[in-house]
Amino acid sequence: MRDDLKMAKDEYTKSKKSSHTSISRGNESYGEQSLRINEYYQPPPRRVRREKKESPREVRIDLPHFHGKENVETYLDWEMKVEQLFVCHNVSEENKVSLATLSFQGNAMYWWTALEREVSS
Repeated sequence: MRDDLKMAKDEYTKSKKSSHTSISRGNESYGEQSLRINEYYQPPPRRVRREKKESPREVRIDLPHFHGKENVETYLDWEMKVEQLFVCHNVSEENKVSLATLSFQGNAMYWWTALEREVSS
C-alpha cells in the first residue's frame, strides 16, 4: 500500500510540474505579444496638479474712476466700492494706494501728482 501511495504522489508531482511548465510557456508567448502591443500603445499623459503660487503681480481690477470734484457722498461711495474690490481680489496693503490712485481722473489726478511731488522733494 505504501508503494501505491508513493507512486500516486510521484505521478501527482510530475503532473503538477508539467502543467506549471506549460502555463509558464504559455505566459511567455503571451508576454511577447503584450510587449509587441506595448510598443504601439502610449498611455495618456498624466495630469499634474500644480499648486497655485502667489504671483508678484496682482490681478487686473477695473476700479471706478474718481474725479475729485463731486460731493462727499460720491467720494464715500467710491471709497467703499474700491475697498470691496480690494478685499475681493486680496490686494495687499502695500499696493492699495498705488492701485487706487490709478483711477484718479481730472482734478483728483492733478492733486495727487502735486502731493507726490511735494513729498519727494
